[in-house]
Amino acid sequence: MVLLTIILPICLVLMTSLILIGLKRAFQQTPGTTTSFQNISIIIPFKNEQENIPDLLNALKRLDYPSDKYEVIFVDDNSSDDSTKFLNQNLMDNYKVVLASDKKYPGKKGVIDEGIQNALFDIIAITDADCEPESHWLKSISEKISDRNDIVFGYSPFKEEKTLINKISSFENFRNFILYFSSVGLGIPYSATSRSIAFRKNIYMKLNGYSNTLETLSGDDDLFIREAVKQKLKIATFRYGNDLVYSKASKSFRDYFKRKSRHLKTSHHYLLKHQILLALWHSVNIFSLYSIVFISLSEWFLLSSVVKMVLDLTIVQKVKSKLSHNFKCYEVIFLQPVYETFLIINFINSIFRKDKWK
Repeated sequence: MVLLTIILPICLVLMTSLILIGLKRAFQQTPGTTTSFQNISIIIPFKNEQENIPDLLNALKRLDYPSDKYEVIFVDDNSSDDSTKFLNQNLMDNYKVVLASDKKYPGKKGVIDEGIQNALFDIIAITDADCEPESHWLKSISEKISDRNDIVFGYSPFKEEKTLINKISSFENFRNFILYFSSVGLGIPYSATSRSIAFRKNIYMKLNGYSNTLETLSGDDDLFIREAVKQKLKIATFRYGNDLVYSKASKSFRDYFKRKSRHLKTSHHYLLKHQILLALWHSVNIFSLYSIVFISLSEWFLLSSVVKMVLDLTIVQKVKSKLSHNFKCYEVIFLQPVYETFLIINFINSIFRKDKWK
């Protein structure tokens, strides 16, 4: 029993050190070595996004990138609202709308594929209709993908609101991206987000599109990364300035749990080495979090909880400014246990909930 109370803190310290090393390497990967403006096709899949499209269009207008060097392809997956009508009334010269009437793949993957097939340019950048890219987003992609990288992805935080579900979602997203970025820095990438990802067309073709990622309807990002890892492709992150892609968090706990179960379902199909590493990381953290429950058996269990709290605060304090957050210490003390607990709930939900995009 005493041995366990000593092993847990040691494991936490070692793993946290690796996370911080990975993050340092990931952030050191930027900036890229070229300042040329590459031709980029932005693919934006959507379905019934009339509410979000005006904000997206305003954000796209603020992109600091030559208009003749990029195009925007909106791909409509049979929307039943006036999304497409609104877009057609507000199209710029380098924008177009494509209907995903004959999808090769089910769900969102088929919509993205339809956009790629209609893209004029070699570099494909993907985001979502409820997102708002910052002005230097395309610049960062152009620089980073020019630096001999096959796939690049950036950080996509949630827009902050004064609600509990927003705080929980934002912190969870932040903690997940710490792992995404760190894994790239350590040379073991396993996931990304389609809210801010880019690759070349020939890479997409080399991976046979999404043909090998059809275990779930989701997975257009992390299972795509899985296939890239199999092919030993070079994956990198970018984080300069003004290149974030803001998205909207769930408005309710019901929507949150629905969204998270869909996302976590893809984790069942990660490469075995990634499943083992993630299981080890989360298990040690969760056991350390709840070890205080066993303090009646041994006072040494308090050590694991204290060490975990200190390490959690250390990671957040070191990284939050780089990812444009300002979590207070008291918020971390509350949000970290919620994050760990919801991981368990969401993982269980991902096993039993049915998978669908919209």
